[in-house]
Amino acid sequence: TNARRYDEAIAQINKVIALDENFSVGHWYLGRAYHANGQYAEAVAAYRKALSLNETSFIKAMLIISLVKVGERGEAAKLLGELQEESVRRYVSNSALAIAYAALGEKDKAFAYMEKEIAERSSRVPTLKVNSTWDGLRDDRRFDDLVRKVEQAKMD
Repeated sequence: TNARRYDEAIAQINKVIALDENFSVGHWYLGRAYHANGQYAEAVAAYRKALSLNETSFIKAMLIISLVKVGERGEAAKLLGELQEESVRRYVSNSALAIAYAALGEKDKAFAYMEKEIAERSSRVPTLKVNSTWDGLRDDRRFDDLVRKVEQAKMD
């Protein structure tokens, strides 16, 4: 999906899922591909399936993005509340929280969590520049600042 060849990705991921309908990662990647391709209802369905198989904060965050796109802001806000509650009891990745806040238009909070993610040198940070998950924040100058920080950290 990072290559942005979404139709090809959807076809390939569906082949993988056909081998094992309970492969949560396959449904998660299918959701990503559908979402990036503008097929938001399909993305919601894929993320719901992934979440039913493996309830992770990151899958929940991705579902939030797609729910907002299909006009289900109430459910998206409810899921963000669940993520916030979970973060008190257990680790919830900063990127999951950033994604959820960005989807609901709370960019300041999204960028604050992204800064934390970079400080922790998360495995998701190197794909910041190309990952379509962050497309909703690319028009904000702070996004370019974050990309520069990541690139600088690679040189250190």
